[in-house]
Amino acid sequence: MSFLDKLEKRFGSWAIRGLTNYIVVGQALTFLMVAISPPETAGRILELMQYRLVNFLGGNFWNPISFVLIPKTFSLIWIFFSLMILHMMGSALEERWGAFRYNLYVLLGIVCVVASGVVFPYHAFSSYFLLTSIFLAFAYLHPEIELNLFFVLPVKMKWLGWFSFGLALVFVLREGPATKLEFVASLINFPVFFGAEIVRRFRSKTRVREMKAEKRKQEAEPFHTCSICGATDISHPDRDFRYRKEGAVCSECVPLREED
Repeated sequence: MSFLDKLEKRFGSWAIRGLTNYIVVGQALTFLMVAISPPETAGRILELMQYRLVNFLGGNFWNPISFVLIPKTFSLIWIFFSLMILHMMGSALEERWGAFRYNLYVLLGIVCVVASGVVFPYHAFSSYFLLTSIFLAFAYLHPEIELNLFFVLPVKMKWLGWFSFGLALVFVLREGPATKLEFVASLINFPVFFGAEIVRRFRSKTRVREMKAEKRKQEAEPFHTCSICGATDISHPDRDFRYRKEGAVCSECVPLREED
């Protein structure tokens, strides 16, 4: 029984079923509150929901949860698609893993982000990269599923996953150390859950490549080599080879050998 199995056996009943539904509804409500509020009020709402360690220590004890309910976009055009994709991917992960493991995946990202506040207590941590980790997990587990980009162009999830990660990485490299730490903390759940499997797959593919290379090498080497003229079954595939005490002899040299 693996460590995760032991955890699930002991704490599985604590798992929140349909966790993605709560996140999606919370983000939708946050979007609505910000959209209908005056700019000053909207800014205050987001400030109260963002996670900063100094605010948490100052009494905003809900911040380690509320920052997850801030959507990735506040565009009226893209919010629907953002929440729809989040719901689809999160629900698929929960169905594949079970509620406990999916909860643990999300919780691990949250805990690492919250812990990062010790290093940068005034930095406002967002859910952007944490939600990206859900996207990456789905893309890894379902690489061949296609999404119609802009309702027209079919793109496989594995390419969208790489694109999403690359886009986030380019953004992070231009930002300060606090954002870089937020990026690492938010995505640390991915290598924890998939790192060992990725290493095994890499080793397996390396071994397969080595075996294929060895096979090609063996196929390139002649099996028969005439001890008289040096012809091989590769250089002269039309010849037959017979074996004598002194070694292989091709069909062209057999009469010569018999004359000797």
